[in-house]
Amino acid sequence: MDALKVLLERRSIRKYRAVNVSDEVLQEIVEAGLYAPSGLNLQPWYFVVVRTPEKMTQVRAVMSVVALRFNPILQKQFHDHPEVITETNNFLVTLGGAPACVLVYADKPYGAEGRDNVIESISAAIENMQLAAWNRGVGSCWIGAPNHVDCAGLFEAGFAAGRGEFVAALTLGYPAEDPKPHKRKGGRYTMV
Repeated sequence: MDALKVLLERRSIRKYRAVNVSDEVLQEIVEAGLYAPSGLNLQPWYFVVVRTPEKMTQVRAVMSVVALRFNPILQKQFHDHPEVITETNNFLVTLGGAPACVLVYADKPYGAEGRDNVIESISAAIENMQLAAWNRGVGSCWIGAPNHVDCAGLFEAGFAAGRGEFVAALTLGYPAEDPKPHKRKGGRYTMV
């Protein structure tokens, strides 16, 4: 697929088919993350690829706690849109039936480079994985909610003890429905 086409057509997917993503495709997706640019070439990431039904059940159990704690934030933000609250809570608890996910950790101390540098680098790795997934027909959704409700430690203890700070989860699976095209609200840039 053309790189620009992948960039423009990728969408966050929140409903997946009950079809496993092969280890070969998962490895390709994760390797794309490993090739992301990073400040000072720190490569400050550590990935845990969760792909067995048992481990995905564990991830969903943690996400159920996240959903309970995140609900007040949703209620405040989307009080006029109850359907968004319901859809988001459902996704957080079920992960849309995703058969796999990548748990992403900051595996390097911040030091003089600073936390921003580390998080920016990890964000580039996550985006690389999303684009590589979309290129292979695999949908994804970047989830940062656990950090907003003090649940990162549950992912740290349960999946990667001693490997650093939990940053995000990335669900992976084949889309159950066609994603809707984005409706852009005009330009937000200036050329000088």
